[in-house]
Amino acid sequence: MTKGGLGLLLNDSQIFLDLELNDRDAVLEYISVQAQQLGIIENQEVLLKDFISREEQYPTAFQEGIAIPHAKSVTVKKATLFFIKTKEKIDWKSPDHYKVKFIFAILVPEMEAGTKHIKILSALAGNLMEEQFQERLFKVNTKEDILNLFKSVEMEVV
Repeated sequence: MTKGGLGLLLNDSQIFLDLELNDRDAVLEYISVQAQQLGIIENQEVLLKDFISREEQYPTAFQEGIAIPHAKSVTVKKATLFFIKTKEKIDWKSPDHYKVKFIFAILVPEMEAGTKHIKILSALAGNLMEEQFQERLFKVNTKEDILNLFKSVEMEVV
């Protein structure tokens, strides 16, 4: 397996911009449907259940404007990222009452839960703490903008 950055986990078919989704559960359902259509998972109902189970343990709103939902699931075939930018900020049902617009979803096979999952999550969270990364993120308008942002991040995760 070759090593590479977060950009290797994301392609333009996994980027969705200006979606009109109303809440966290609608976003998670949308990701689950898309993941099955793309052949990344076997069963969208299982993935959705795993997403919601994780959110009920502790919501994944990272900070105001950003959420990082993640699922470690038997239905996931390969580690994958999805990026969604909603048209408006939506309620993420977090204790801090964060509203989010930028969603980075991490899908990882259950057997890679302790390794790849942690590397991806820490690389993503680490970059989201960087002011320069956030500034670029908040200005994205195209799939190419997102792909370039991720390719510029040199973190070994794959």
